[in-house]
Amino acid sequence: MKTDSSKIPTQYSANFTASAGSESRRILIWGVVWTLFFAALFFFKPTLMQRLDFMNYDLLLRNFPNNHSSKELVIIDVDEKSLNRYGQWPWPRYRFAELLDKIEAMNPAVIGLDMFFAEPDRTSAKRLLKDLGETYKIKISMDNLPDAFSDNDQILAKALAGGPFVLGNRFQFKSSEKSSEQCVLHPVKISFIQNISQQWGNACLPESTGVLCNLKMFSENVGSSGFINFSPDPDGMVRRLPLLIQYKGNVYPSLALATVLKFKNLDNLILKKDGNILQSINYKGTAIPVDGRGQMLIKFRNSENKYEYISAADILDRNVSSEKLRGKIVFVGTSAIGLKELLNTPFGQIFPGVEVHATVVDNLLNSDFISIPSWSNGLIMMLILGSGIILSLFIAFRSAAFVFIVMLIFVVGLWLTTQQVFFRTGLFAGTVFPIATVICNYMFLTLLKYRLEERKILLGMSELLLTQDVTIESMANLAEYRDKETGGHIKRTRMYVKLLAEHLKQHDKYKQFLSDENIDMLYKSAPLHDIGKVAIPDNILLKPTKLTNDEVEIMKTHTTIGHDVIESSVRKLGKNSFLTIAAEIALSHQEKWDGSGFPRGLKGEAIPISGRLMALADVYDALTSKRVYKPPFSHTLAVEIIKKGKGTHFDPDIVDAFLEIQDQFRNIAREHADFEEEREALDRDTLIEDLSQDLQKFPARE
Repeated sequence: MKTDSSKIPTQYSANFTASAGSESRRILIWGVVWTLFFAALFFFKPTLMQRLDFMNYDLLLRNFPNNHSSKELVIIDVDEKSLNRYGQWPWPRYRFAELLDKIEAMNPAVIGLDMFFAEPDRTSAKRLLKDLGETYKIKISMDNLPDAFSDNDQILAKALAGGPFVLGNRFQFKSSEKSSEQCVLHPVKISFIQNISQQWGNACLPESTGVLCNLKMFSENVGSSGFINFSPDPDGMVRRLPLLIQYKGNVYPSLALATVLKFKNLDNLILKKDGNILQSINYKGTAIPVDGRGQMLIKFRNSENKYEYISAADILDRNVSSEKLRGKIVFVGTSAIGLKELLNTPFGQIFPGVEVHATVVDNLLNSDFISIPSWSNGLIMMLILGSGIILSLFIAFRSAAFVFIVMLIFVVGLWLTTQQVFFRTGLFAGTVFPIATVICNYMFLTLLKYRLEERKILLGMSELLLTQDVTIESMANLAEYRDKETGGHIKRTRMYVKLLAEHLKQHDKYKQFLSDENIDMLYKSAPLHDIGKVAIPDNILLKPTKLTNDEVEIMKTHTTIGHDVIESSVRKLGKNSFLTIAAEIALSHQEKWDGSGFPRGLKGEAIPISGRLMALADVYDALTSKRVYKPPFSHTLAVEIIKKGKGTHFDPDIVDAFLEIQDQFRNIAREHADFEEEREALDRDTLIEDLSQDLQKFPARE
């Protein structure tokens, strides 16, 4: 008769081979897709990882070698000492005029003021006496007050007149912000070098809507001024400074740039543009690299190499030698914490604004610049695409350990290359995006490869399990081939065994052995219990009448023969082979609880559980099935016979379990019966006879 074993599903092997063959290609395709995703992300949003680039930039800048400050710059500091000595800020302008006079007397080259005076001094003597008279309704005579001391602003204007001073101002960019009404500013002359003939527009430089400037009397007495605006990055850190701002059609320099122009006696700048994109600001052989908005990256100096600070109190008290300032560029500003002139820079949150201006002047005078080249985005795009595709190829075709080393070398190598290029040339490229691409690609593709490998292993396990099932079924069919009437016996007995085992595992006594895994092995191994019958001669195996004593003894040998056949395979596959339980069942399924069974006469719990389960399943199926030597018995009769064998033939616990689920046994017998005669016999009422003689021969045959 035909069995399911004739339908071996070879498509599993084909699918497994195809899956293994396409794994590398699938990884490569996903790697390319993932790389293109990052490339598109960078193209449309190149600032996505800007914060990480900023962190990398700050780290490199803090460790820049030989990054020393110039000795040609000095900062006169209105510090805490000065405030304690001469009172709170702002000082009366006569006091500040005194400071400027004493600084100028030391013959510095240029004096830049990191401050501006947008309103009249309310502490002037004339104004102060007038305010007192109006407040207290009294008349105060000012006839004897010398004109030279009546107005502090005039005193300061006189101090500024003709000196090498550069005043500060602040441009506004919101219409709601307060602006000065009358300003005298000092624009710078601009000319252009362009690769493409294009008219100057407002797009490349920031344009101001207003300005806070100095009083007219101050501005008219000096020849230079510059804005003191800063332009923090999105994270609030000051890394760059705008050098030029447009206002009402003119272009104005920053305080630092105006100071350098005054120092070099220049009043003209050349802007180099590529189309409408500003490339650099040039003067007298110096090219300042800037971004499209005219902003210059500031090369801050190492914290150990600070500019020389001199307290304003020491200048006023004449405690400073003229040699300290002669011929140098001097900035006047404040580092006092309460005056809110401190900025957040890569070197910390307490960085005086005046030192930022001094640093920019230092950069300009020494042509010591940091720049982000215009081609950096193209380089980053190439790195994203190249590294992503190469890594995908490695992951697809090389081992995980090798790829990890390659990825690590790339990440470290790219970072070190970025560092060395930055240290040697001052060029900075934000390589976080390609590094992130490589790391994310590695993580994603490694996970994908792991999942594909896992799937491959699961497919291999499925094929192995299928091979086990086919092997068991093929071996079992050897016995089936000899006895056509036992075709359904294999299927039914394995189902009976599984049914009994699943019911018994609820008992504490059996649950340790009857795990789901062992029950599955019992189910798979049960069909091999009669494999030894292949060695029994047909004249005995198929004999329709009662066997002789000699024939019974020969029939009994099917247990040892089956065990030996399976055990030879176990020795080759190892003790953990799925055939181990099959060998155990083949040898012990004819043993009896009272020790009267064969081949070894085992008794009680010395009989393996697998053998005890098969003993009952085998007898029930033999009783309810048609054989050449007997008709099928009814289910009721089979149950009574098994009950009669409780404690003698069968394990009492297994019999009790059988009685609790006997209806399920009958359902299996009915559904998988070989003949209609067997189905009809199951529900037939049969008288219980003395079948002790027949029961002695059934086990030997089954």
